[in-house]
Amino acid sequence: MTTLTAPNLETLATTHNITITTHTGGNKGRWYSDTHTISLRNNLHPIAYRCTLAHELGHAFCGHDSKAEGWFKERQEREADTWAANLLIGRDEYMDAELIHGSCPGAIALELGVTVHLVNIWATHHKERQPQ
Repeated sequence: MTTLTAPNLETLATTHNITITTHTGGNKGRWYSDTHTISLRNNLHPIAYRCTLAHELGHAFCGHDSKAEGWFKERQEREADTWAANLLIGRDEYMDAELIHGSCPGAIALELGVTVHLVNIWATHHKERQPQ
């Protein structure tokens, strides 16, 4: 498996005065902008925990309003996904994983210790930026 070079997410949260709590049931994670709190479901698999925390940190670092609704909320979700993918997946690590596993998102995700969802977000975002 590839060496993970992403920062310690709990330390990143603490450094920026973001509190992490847990909850039972429901959404995997939630950002509360008014209290600078992230709540994570208490029974998440370690990879889901890491990716969900990175996503919620994305909301925090992008200045998202947790009370947003409709199209604005959807835009915030996409931005938080992209932020998390870029935090957890480095270009070199992705390319190494793709050399080993081909274009199989599941195998790449396993290699990188992230969800398939974040691999797909990262790949889409970065392929759009590559020169033709």
